[in-house]
This record gives sequence, C-alpha cells and structure tokens, in this order.
Amino acid sequence: MKKLLSLVVLLSGLGMASYAQENQDPEVTRNKGKREKMGRRMANKSPEELAKIKTERLDKELKFTDEQRSQVYAIQLDEAKRQADSRAKMGELRKEQREAMKENKEKMGEILTVEQQTQLKEKFAHVKKDKRMHRRGDFKMRKDRFERQKDTIEKENNDA
Repeated sequence: MKKLLSLVVLLSGLGMASYAQENQDPEVTRNKGKREKMGRRMANKSPEELAKIKTERLDKELKFTDEQRSQVYAIQLDEAKRQADSRAKMGELRKEQREAMKENKEKMGEILTVEQQTQLKEKFAHVKKDKRMHRRGDFKMRKDRFERQKDTIEKENNDA
C-alpha cells in the first residue's frame, strides 16, 4: 500500500511538472493580444488624434489642470509626430531592402545551377519556417528546428 501511494504521488508530481512547463504565463498571453489590437487601432490615427487620446488617458488618471493638460498635449504631439516620421522612414527602408534582396536573388539565380538553386530554396524554406516559429512560439515547430539542427550536426560528424 505504501509503495502504491508513493508511486501515485511520484506520477502526479511528474505530470504537474510537465504541465507547468508547457503552459505560458497567462498574463503575458492575455496582454499580448490587447497590445496588438490597440496598435492596429492607433496606427490609422493622425498624430493630433494620438496626442489627444494619450493626453485624455493620462488626464483620467492624474487629473491635470488646464495648463498641465495643454503642456502634456504638446509633449504627446511632438512624440506622435516623431514616431510617425520614424514609421514612414522604416517603411521606405523596408521597401529598399526588399528590392535589394530581390535583385540579389535574381543575380544568384543567374550564377547557380538548377541543383544548387533547389538546395538554396530548401534552405530558405527552413529559415522562413524558423522565423514563423519564433514569432508564434509554436512548440511543434521548435521541435522540428531542433531535429533539423541535430541532423545537421550528425551529418557533419559523419563527414569528419
């Protein structure tokens, strides 16, 4: 009876430990969705609208005087304009980078053989899949990545 009870306690402890490792922090998961939604809603607003919204939100908490409200609005407006400029510059930079990558890909296509192009496409498919996994935090994809890395290491060891 004692052995059975200790076995049950041991198995339940292992089960709880494995369950705890799989679950993410619910607070982080819950807030992530809210932040993403708010970011999408705020992205379509002008700097003046953003400054007004942020000032009103702070005013509710801090109870500004009229003078403070106007000063905070000015600060928020400057910040919103600066961020809008940064977003515009980043958009242009991304576009330039995409064009440069496309040109490089075409140049590589002219140089490489068909077999080499196939190998390169497979490699980039793995990289793309890894990026998606990193963004989503998907366990299955992490496991796949680990197995691919393990296979690569084994191949290198066998070749050596």
